[in-house]
Amino acid sequence: MGIIEVRDLRYSYPNATSPALKGIDLTIDKGEFILLTGPSGCGKTTFCRTLNGLIPHFYNGDMEGEVTVTGLNIREHPTYKLAQHVGLIFQNPDNQIFALTVEKDVAFGLENQGVPKDKMLEAIGWALETAGIDHLKDRATHEMSGGEKQRLAIASILAMKPKVLVLDEPTSFLDPLGAERIFRVLDTLNKEYEMTILLIEHRVDLATQYVDRVIIFSDGRITNQGSPEEVFTDGATRLAGVGIPRVIELNDRLKSKGILLDRTPLNPTMLVEQLRGHIKRGNANRKAVDPDLDLFTGEQWVNPIIEVEGVSFSYPSVDKALDDVSLTIHKGEFVAIMGENGAGKTTLVKHLNGLLRPQEGRIKIDGADIADLSVANLARKVGLVFQNPDDQLFSENVEEEISFALRNFGFASDVIDKRVDWALNLLDLERYRKSSPFILSGGERKRVALGSVLAWDPEIVVLDEPTIGQDYAQKERLRHFLMQLRTQGKTIIIVTHDVEFVAECKPRIVLMADGKIIADGPIKKVMTDRDAMARASVAPPEITKVFQQLSELGLPDNVLDVDEAVDVLSQVLEVSK
Repeated sequence: MGIIEVRDLRYSYPNATSPALKGIDLTIDKGEFILLTGPSGCGKTTFCRTLNGLIPHFYNGDMEGEVTVTGLNIREHPTYKLAQHVGLIFQNPDNQIFALTVEKDVAFGLENQGVPKDKMLEAIGWALETAGIDHLKDRATHEMSGGEKQRLAIASILAMKPKVLVLDEPTSFLDPLGAERIFRVLDTLNKEYEMTILLIEHRVDLATQYVDRVIIFSDGRITNQGSPEEVFTDGATRLAGVGIPRVIELNDRLKSKGILLDRTPLNPTMLVEQLRGHIKRGNANRKAVDPDLDLFTGEQWVNPIIEVEGVSFSYPSVDKALDDVSLTIHKGEFVAIMGENGAGKTTLVKHLNGLLRPQEGRIKIDGADIADLSVANLARKVGLVFQNPDDQLFSENVEEEISFALRNFGFASDVIDKRVDWALNLLDLERYRKSSPFILSGGERKRVALGSVLAWDPEIVVLDEPTIGQDYAQKERLRHFLMQLRTQGKTIIIVTHDVEFVAECKPRIVLMADGKIIADGPIKKVMTDRDAMARASVAPPEITKVFQQLSELGLPDNVLDVDEAVDVLSQVLEVSK
């Protein structure tokens, strides 16, 4: 028997129109490191809730089939008993944190297990250091950023060292370097402690480098499984709406041009090692990559719409969340604000619609000082989608949620109906029109919050971590929509850790660290500023990592995406015979 045995598992939530799980059969062996992926709402999170007994003991609904974890049948053992063997890290860290301070939150599980004090303190110290938040030991949990909360949720489970660790998008709120650190920790736990790890993750570029097996979920079923190479080179994976790691996608594109590598690369280093032997050195001259078109546009650079002048802000226990920040954003610009967790990114954008007010300095929106404007007045011009959709949703169903602001702003009934229909169709939410947003998956709730803001057509759209919980197809839809908004003259600001999404959107980049702006400019300039990127805990895109290593052969080091990479490599690689 495997450490996890699942037989004909079926589950339906109360009042749901269709089952969330439709006959899952699966065996997982001790010590496996498994990636669960698939379209948003396909049943991944529901499946994971069965592994520690939340289903059927906490969530109501109809469950059929059998699930056994470490020899325990989940029907026959209560959740607290299963939790001693299975650690589950939720998609939303706010659902898992309840103590007043960081140290007390990590201690909670150990106290319930009756761990002696000396061993408890040792485990707490190890878990906090492992998660990279030992310096926050005494911080109040309600004052932490989203990424810091996610690290805390990870630390609280790691401290108990369960036999099975289940993580639901554990890196979604983390900065890129923080995400890489968590994956290295998981790799160590898997190899040194033989911990069995199940990971739900849309960051397949990073996850593929560590996992043994990939399992694809779709519409409540397992539709494919195998090694990363087997699954991500299978055409059915793309058809399922699952993203392909960029290095594998690049390999496939080169293959279509007759350039064959020895084996499928799973990470940038593997790809670089193979490319070195195929590059025609005489032709590997540095190719000038076209600079950003924004440098040559005219109107937007003379029409500032957001002016931040010397703004500082502090929370009660955090000194200088913003420290003398100045920033000008022009009408029609697309700007990505990036940086480490706790750098001040969310604090900054909350100033733009008046949720927070500068303690020093001032902010102008379209020439008007926000000190003279109410939040309601600012909201009509500045639409802000929060990092955590649960902070923004409150209506009984999705249709009411999206129409709420439209009614408050006094739109006519026929206009409201049209705007609601438009938002539901745009974000693939029509089938949830009459459903409560709180029964939807995390990614689906995020789309509802996005639709509730986009529906009133604000002039400035601010999206805090818009790609969290979104599958590949939804990210592509969002990217094309943001490009469309920009052509309409809208000003777009995103706060994000998703460097791959940013690389494909190519906005202006603002890097933050320690409450300050440390770099600001075109994406090619900022993404190749290694010192600033490291200080902001932002890793370059996977394709850029490849070309930074190949730059010693004369190739450009500022290539951002697969399309660009194919153009450059096609000129310097030998076609296979």
